[in-house]
Amino acid sequence: MMASRTVSTLKFVGSISLGLLTGLSYSLSSLTIPTLLDLPSATGASRAFANLTSSSVLQLRTLASVSASSFFLAYLLSPRSQKHPYLLWTTLFVTASVFTDTVLPYVVSKPSAVPRVVKTKDRKGKGRQMDASYEVLGHDSNSEGTMSGEELEEEVNGEEVRQQMEGFKMSQMIRTAVAGLGFAMSVVGIWGDGAADVVIVEM
Repeated sequence: MMASRTVSTLKFVGSISLGLLTGLSYSLSSLTIPTLLDLPSATGASRAFANLTSSSVLQLRTLASVSASSFFLAYLLSPRSQKHPYLLWTTLFVTASVFTDTVLPYVVSKPSAVPRVVKTKDRKGKGRQMDASYEVLGHDSNSEGTMSGEELEEEVNGEEVRQQMEGFKMSQMIRTAVAGLGFAMSVVGIWGDGAADVVIVEM
């Protein structure tokens, strides 16, 4: 009886985690990334995308790990007569959803949180060296402090950021499909387990 409750709890936890994984992937692909693509600033979009990937990837992997381990443990702890294959198939679907980024033709790489700035040796390098030689350090620090805004905005490759976002969006769409199939399979399997128990009780 105790083992049966443990297996039921593991199935419940696995299904909830897999549902959250599917929902998170869907919201990233259909809501979050399109919103970032509409941002007018390439610098702001790059930094927002970097923060999004670092946080969302961790959450996605955590949910996938909890779901896959729950279904696999439920299969191992189930009695021989109740070791249903759907538990293993669901585990495989969840595991496959984790590797969608690596099997895609798009290489999803994290953009740098700090925009790249090209060194302007010809225009400002000589001037700064001359200022340093005359020990005009205050003026040099002020010129460096004001070097943001337009220069940083120009040096961010907007097309590269868009490509990274499109690749991430595609990976989340595929993850949603794979995880969604696993979630549907788990729901049908758990419903089948409950229906079988009802039949046994009635008999």
